[in-house]
Amino acid sequence: MPSCQLCGEDSDNLKKTKIEGALMKVCSSCSDMGEVVEQKKKKKTKKKKKKTTYRPKDNEKLANNYGEKIKQARENRQLSMKELADSLNEKASLIKKVEREDLKPEKSLANKLSKELEITLYVNPEVYDTSVESTDNKKATLGDVADVKEQ
Repeated sequence: MPSCQLCGEDSDNLKKTKIEGALMKVCSSCSDMGEVVEQKKKKKTKKKKKKTTYRPKDNEKLANNYGEKIKQARENRQLSMKELADSLNEKASLIKKVEREDLKPEKSLANKLSKELEITLYVNPEVYDTSVESTDNKKATLGDVADVKEQ
């Protein structure tokens, strides 16, 4: 059972009271010594829905020539770097670094660029079948792969 912080009396009905600048939980008889502070009811906070944004799948990678793609699309629309940056709410220096491929764009920036310029920056890397069909059951050795220099 909680007790009054001022007199120590056990009570189920404690009130938050401001006594000489200090907030204390006190019984009803001690609450007369200060100003009772109304207890705010806790409101249940509603969870905000997250916006669903395009997220590249695990097997999607940034295109090898992403800088050139961005530059070509920007020039085709006759936009300067500053104009493109302003429309994306980014800095022109960031666009310049991305076009030169000095900086890989974060996924959020890549998504903005993709939407604005109507290009695809994330691609599925092609998977090649490297298995070799052979009739003999021999396993490959190091000699099959490496060039051996004779001395």
